[in-house]
Amino acid sequence: MVNAVQILATALAAVGVAAVATQNHLEALKDAPPGITYKLAKGMQSSSKWSYLPAKATKAAPHVQQLRAIRADRATSFNPRSAAAVLGAHQRHVGGFGYENITSTSAYGTQYAVDASFSGHQLSLIIDTGSSDTWAVQKNFHCVDYSGELLPQETCGFGEAYPENFQYGVTNPATHMYIQYGDGEVVTGPMGFSDVSVGNLTAEKQQVCLANTTYWYGNNKTSGLLGLAFPSLTNSYLGTGAQHDFGNQVQYSPLFTSLVGQGLVDPLFSIAIDRNASSGVLALGGIPPVTGLDKSRTAVLDMIITSVISLPETAYEYSFYTVIPDGWSWDQTTTTKKIPYIVDSGTTLNYLPTSVADAINAAFDPPAVFLWMYGAYFTSCDAFIPQVSVVLDGINFNISPVDLLYRGLVDPLTGLCMTAIADGGSGPYILGDAFMQNALVVFDIGEAKMRFIPRQRY
Repeated sequence: MVNAVQILATALAAVGVAAVATQNHLEALKDAPPGITYKLAKGMQSSSKWSYLPAKATKAAPHVQQLRAIRADRATSFNPRSAAAVLGAHQRHVGGFGYENITSTSAYGTQYAVDASFSGHQLSLIIDTGSSDTWAVQKNFHCVDYSGELLPQETCGFGEAYPENFQYGVTNPATHMYIQYGDGEVVTGPMGFSDVSVGNLTAEKQQVCLANTTYWYGNNKTSGLLGLAFPSLTNSYLGTGAQHDFGNQVQYSPLFTSLVGQGLVDPLFSIAIDRNASSGVLALGGIPPVTGLDKSRTAVLDMIITSVISLPETAYEYSFYTVIPDGWSWDQTTTTKKIPYIVDSGTTLNYLPTSVADAINAAFDPPAVFLWMYGAYFTSCDAFIPQVSVVLDGINFNISPVDLLYRGLVDPLTGLCMTAIADGGSGPYILGDAFMQNALVVFDIGEAKMRFIPRQRY
C-alpha cells in the first residue's frame, strides 16, 4: 500500500499549501488504517475559466433542489452506502481490527434522493458525495445475486426503470461503467450521452450509464444514483465486457464537473438536512435559503479525500469528503488531538475514537452503556444530555441535545434509547446526520475547501 503521508505530501506540494499547514496535516494523517489513503483535494479553479472568489461560497444559491428523505426501515432495508457500512465492509475484507464496533446498526439510516431527468424523463436518484458516476437502471436490466445468479427484477428494489436508450448514442470507443459499492453491491452497464437535468440546470450530452446488470439493495423508490465527487473517482472502462482493471480505466467529466465546465454554475454545492431526517436541500452554486445560519462564524477547512480501497482487482474504490477538526468539547472537557473525520449525510451517528466516545457517553446521566449487539451506546430515554460540540476552525459547533439521543431507537429488552455518539474504533471517524442537522455543509470544489456554517435549531 502506498504510504498515506507520501500521497498527502505530493498533493500538498501540487496545490502549494504553506509549510506549517503541511506539517499539521502530516501529523494528523500519518496513522492511516490498513487499506485507507488520504490526499488533499485539488481546487477546480486552477484549471477553470471561472472568475471565482471564495466569497461566493456563502452567497445565495441560484439553483436549489429539494431532497427527499428515504428512511431505512430496520425490518426491511438498510443503507449499505453509508460511510459506516463501507468501512465495516472494508474491515471484514482486510481482516484487521478497529471497525469491530461499526456493525449492522450503523447501516440503518437515511438516503436522500433528488428528482433528476435523463433526456426529459424524470427519475428519482440518490445523491452520493462518496462517488462520481451518475446512472439509472434501464428497463430490461438483469437483477442478480452475489454469485451472479439471475433474480426477479423486483428483488433489487428499484423504482421506475429508465424506458429509453441514450439520447446521443454510446461512447466512441465503447466504454462501460463498473462500480462495486461498500457492502458488495455491483452496478455495470454501457456508457453513453444524454442531457441530464437537476436543480433547473441541464448538463448537455452528459456521460452517464444505463445499468443493465445490478446486485443492489434498493428502497423501491429510486432508479439510480447521482454522484457528486471528483472526475478521478469515475468508473468508466474500455470495452463492453469484464475488463475492469486500472489499465482500461477512462476518466470522464461527472455531472457536477460538467455543469461547472459548461458555465452553468459556480464550482461549489451545499447540503442542509433537516432534523429527524425528514427532508433537506441541495443547493448548486451557493447556499440554500435555510433559517438560523450565522455566516459570521463560518469554518473553513482543507478538503481531504479519504479513499477506501479493498479490492483493487475489481476496481473497488470508494472515497469520501473528509476534514480535520480541532477536537471535541463536552461539559468542562476538551480534547485537541487532530484526527480525520468523514462528513457523510448517509450515516446516522457520529463515530469517534473509543476514548472520546466512552467519555462523552459517560457524561449522560445516567451514563450510557455500550450494547455490543448494536455496536452503540444506550441510556435512559429521559436521561440528562451533556453539552457536546465539535470544534472546526476554532469554532464550536454545538450538537443539539435533541440530536444526541434517539428516542425512537429503543432496545426492546432494556427499554433504553440509543445515543448519537458511537465508537469508531481506530477510524476513519465520521460526522453523520447528528452533526449535519446542526450545520450547513458547503463543498467548495473551486477552492478545495469544506465550509461549515452553524445552524441554530434547538
